[in-house]
Amino acid sequence: MDTGIPRDAVLRRYMDLPKLLDLLHTQSLYFRRGDGFADRLEGALFPSFRQSLDEEFAKRRILNNADQFYRRSRIGNYVSCWTIGARDNMALWQLYGGVRSSIVVTTTVDRLLHCAVAWARDTHLHRVKYVDHRKVRNYVIGAYTDVLQYKSDAYRYERELRVIVPQQGKSWEMNPVSLRLKLQTADALIRSVVVAPEADESFVDAVKSLCKKYGLKAPVRRSMLALVPV
Repeated sequence: MDTGIPRDAVLRRYMDLPKLLDLLHTQSLYFRRGDGFADRLEGALFPSFRQSLDEEFAKRRILNNADQFYRRSRIGNYVSCWTIGARDNMALWQLYGGVRSSIVVTTTVDRLLHCAVAWARDTHLHRVKYVDHRKVRNYVIGAYTDVLQYKSDAYRYERELRVIVPQQGKSWEMNPVSLRLKLQTADALIRSVVVAPEADESFVDAVKSLCKKYGLKAPVRRSMLALVPV
């Protein structure tokens, strides 16, 4: 885990209603394989690091060249993405289902850590560093998980924290496209459920009914943006 991230820091995960249903029904947290994101720079190698890998591979000092390292870093790791901070992010509301029909699940770093302990798997929590991949960087990169700590600075507005779970066994090339890790209960993870700022009452009621059906004790509330007087 990165140092400097308070354990009581609030994290938000923006999603649509089917994803909330999936979380409650399966009582598990969904992870996407590292090559399943739309960003074409996901897991991209810095030019200086790529050059170093290829030079060391040519000298037979390492097992993978740059292309192989890049591929394994993406296929051999699973990622769950969270936004750091309790405040609303209108860009993310609009991106993940719209301001009328999306949802936020909030948690804390401490809750995620407790879930990770129960998984009994190698798990990494990293605050994403936003960079310009075209510039030479001297970041220390050694493990296959390291490159997934970096994203293009075009995504800086996401303020992302990543939970990364490696699956680097001999059959890593056959890894499924997604991974679900069981939760002891959904309440172990979920601190609250926040409904989009412009959602109508019927959508709010539907979210509350869904959470009640699955016995979720966490409160369900509207986005604070809905409470701003106009």
